[in-house]
Amino acid sequence: MLKNKRNIFKLAIFIGLLIVMLIWANYLSRSKAFYKNALENRKEESYSGIVIEKYIDSSQHCTPMLKITQNSSISLENSFWNEVEIGDSIVKTKGQTYINLYRNNKLKQIFDYNIYFRDLIEQKSEK
Repeated sequence: MLKNKRNIFKLAIFIGLLIVMLIWANYLSRSKAFYKNALENRKEESYSGIVIEKYIDSSQHCTPMLKITQNSSISLENSFWNEVEIGDSIVKTKGQTYINLYRNNKLKQIFDYNIYFRDLIEQKSEK
């Protein structure tokens, strides 16, 4: 009887570990799919204008936002949002994965979502 209880206990531990490993593997694969989906969503965006306001939208989980001419508000990733100044021009063409940032009528920076999301996927893989 005692031996049977030990076997049941070992089996329960094994099943528990197996479930944890499956959840962990699912989490990692979902992260890659999440970032790939986010990239596809970003590719579909299109906007251009002069930045008239930078703000953090507390109602949207503290998302960094830009308000540009033509009454558009767009969300950006922190790393790029930090580089943008009021008065800069920003251009994102539908189907492209990058945003061009212009300052004083000169191209200042290109933010490429391909690189951004690839780096996030690699960081997830390293953890």
